[in-house]
Amino acid sequence: MLALCLMAGSAMADSVRFGNNLVNSGDNAGRVVQVAGKPDRVIQEESDQGGNLGERWEYYQSRKTVQIVFRDGRVTAIREIFN
Repeated sequence: MLALCLMAGSAMADSVRFGNNLVNSGDNAGRVVQVAGKPDRVIQEESDQGGNLGERWEYYQSRKTVQIVFRDGRVTAIREIFN
């Protein structure tokens, strides 16, 4: 699975750096905004039945897109997609 992610130009991480600070798995939305600023895009994620699962925040940077996934108000996944 990891090889597939790397071949596709993306990587999963437990943390991601914004300037001199880190966003970590388990951080709340307030902490993410404090470190990374407002997201460039927010996507509501839904279950197959239409229920709310959480949100995915996207930050567009020069050579990558950082996706931060929230469930129950906490960061549960961080993906870096390299352009």
